[in-house]
Amino acid sequence: MNVQDLEKYATLLGKNIVRVGVVGKEYAITKHSWASRNSVLLFGLEGYNDVLLYSNLLTSRQDIQRLIRAGSLEEAYYKLEEALSKPSALREEDFYNYFEQAGKSLSKLPFVKYYREDGGYYLTSSVFIACYNLICNASFHRTMYVSDEKAVLRVVPRHLHYIISRYSEKGSDTPVALVLGLDPVQELAAAMSPPLGVFEVAVGATLGGENRVARTPLYKIPVPVNASIVVEGRISASEKHVEGPFTDILMLLDAAREQPVFNVDAVYYSKEKPLLVHAIVPGSWEHQLLMGFPREALMYIEAKKVVPCVKAVRLTEGGCMWLHAVISIDERCSEGDARLAALAAIAAHPSVKHVVVVDDDVDIDNPISIEWAIATRVKASEDVMVLKNIRGSTLEPRGKEGVGDKLVVIAIKPRGEDKSKFKRVEV
Repeated sequence: MNVQDLEKYATLLGKNIVRVGVVGKEYAITKHSWASRNSVLLFGLEGYNDVLLYSNLLTSRQDIQRLIRAGSLEEAYYKLEEALSKPSALREEDFYNYFEQAGKSLSKLPFVKYYREDGGYYLTSSVFIACYNLICNASFHRTMYVSDEKAVLRVVPRHLHYIISRYSEKGSDTPVALVLGLDPVQELAAAMSPPLGVFEVAVGATLGGENRVARTPLYKIPVPVNASIVVEGRISASEKHVEGPFTDILMLLDAAREQPVFNVDAVYYSKEKPLLVHAIVPGSWEHQLLMGFPREALMYIEAKKVVPCVKAVRLTEGGCMWLHAVISIDERCSEGDARLAALAAIAAHPSVKHVVVVDDDVDIDNPISIEWAIATRVKASEDVMVLKNIRGSTLEPRGKEGVGDKLVVIAIKPRGEDKSKFKRVEV
């Protein structure tokens, strides 16, 4: 993506772009981004003449709704589901029509240290694309600088891990392309979790993102042609390096651990200058939305399938759009429906920890309104469910190896009682 495309997206989302100027590699982007939620920020980086960084393009659900041209949040949810089931055909182009060789050093890539506690300098919008046989995968993996020839990335047991395992079984490194500067629709797609074998780039094309790809010179990996930077290399089958600690989505430190090393073979720059790279501030609204919004969509769709009177679902900012959910139901729903909706939402997003169900007279986007419903409508002995020792999020600090407890709170008007006792007086 180039600066002109960023301007077009900002206009689509109704935002202005603030040019901050040149900043240092430590903490400056973080401070500016947290202080300015409603403006897109554009940064120069000291010592990096060819690269600009931006942040705060996607900071609300409405931004994603507008990005994929959905008329409502519900339509946005179903657009994501449809894109997963109907990925577009991709058009192949010649790689060198869009990219030029830029050596094989990571020294000019914009690694940034976002928080003092972080264990190194990171790329936070790095999407790794890898293929095995006919399966291709594109997914976000934070990437820490090790040397000009090496980086280390965090890999969890999902699709890239599966591909690495298949190559490792053969005693081989995994050929990959690290891609920076994708358009925001393709970034949203890379944050989704389609079934293995569904290529996220094709999903992004269905949502309105770039549908042209070019195969990299060395390993023939399909990358979107509007990327700013492409790095070809190999994820080592044997070599490890300490990665972290790193600030995660919960604003807690994810522990340092041994992770696979990425060995660089070639770096390519887009022919369009300056290069533009997304600086996703860890724990920020963009981090929460990219991780959380696709899960929120799935929770809504799955809960709605089994309980049609579900009205809305939100992963809350207080729970970092990961651990806390609120479900709104029609008052025609029974208490049993409320419990079933909560369980369906948990099954759709197993990382969620606490779920609150409210009636649709409660403003699901207002934490005070939700707390009021808990205060006035909950009887703990009847309306609280504790689910013990269930698989959850590995980020959750009270869990043990990703297993912990879940809590469901049914904060609805008791069915069969005088509802007037639970009606809030209008101001």
